[in-house]
Amino acid sequence: MKTNAKEIFDFLKELTVNNDREWFHAHKAEYDELREAWILDVQRLIGMMAEYDATLKGVQASDCVYRIYRDIRFAKDKTPYKTYFSTVVARGGRKTLKSCYYLHMQPGDAGLHGGIWCPDRELLAKLRHSIDDNIEEFLGIINDKEFTKRYRFVSESLKTMPKGFPREHPYAEYIKMKEYLVSHNVPDSYFTTGDWVEKAAADFRPLMEFHNFLNYTFDE
Repeated sequence: MKTNAKEIFDFLKELTVNNDREWFHAHKAEYDELREAWILDVQRLIGMMAEYDATLKGVQASDCVYRIYRDIRFAKDKTPYKTYFSTVVARGGRKTLKSCYYLHMQPGDAGLHGGIWCPDRELLAKLRHSIDDNIEEFLGIINDKEFTKRYRFVSESLKTMPKGFPREHPYAEYIKMKEYLVSHNVPDSYFTTGDWVEKAAADFRPLMEFHNFLNYTFDE
C-alpha cells in the first residue's frame, strides 16, 4: 500500500472545516486507511535515510508518527483533531530529546524541519558552549551550500547575551538562541506530485551533520 498524498491533503482540508467528532467518526475508515499507508511510507523514508544516517537503522515508523488526536485538557482550542500528519525521524522516535528530523504535512503549512526544540537549561548551556568552542566546525556545517539552499533558522532568541559570554561576541546570533531549529517550508505540491518519500530523503540529508554536531553534546 502506498500513500496518495493528495488524498491525505484532501482529507486534512475537509477535517479543517469539520473538526468535530461526528464528522471524524463518519470518515474514520478513510482516515485509518490513509494512516496505514502513511506509516508504510514513513517506514520507507526511514529506510532510505538509514543509508546515509546509520543511527536510523532499525527505527520503526510506528514509534515515530504522531497521533491525530489533540490533548485538549488544558487548551483553549477545544477542536479534537490535529489538521496535519507529522512524524519525527530519529532513534527513540517521537520520544527522543536529541536533535532529530521532523516532517509536517499540513495544507498550506508543509515542511521539513530539524534540530533541538525547547532544551532544558543545562543542555542549552552545553549547546551554547559547544558552538562557541567549535565555531569554525559549526559555521562550516550551517553555511554548506546544500544546507543553506534548503534550511533557515527559526529559533527563538534572547534579546541580550547569556551570562558568561562577551556582549560583543562575533557570532552572538547563535549564542543567544533558546533552541536550535531549522526549517525548509515547501508547497503542498511537494508531497502531492511525484514520490515525496524520495524527495524528503534527499532533502533531509544536509541535516545529518547538523544533528551530529548538536547530539555530540549528549555524549560528552
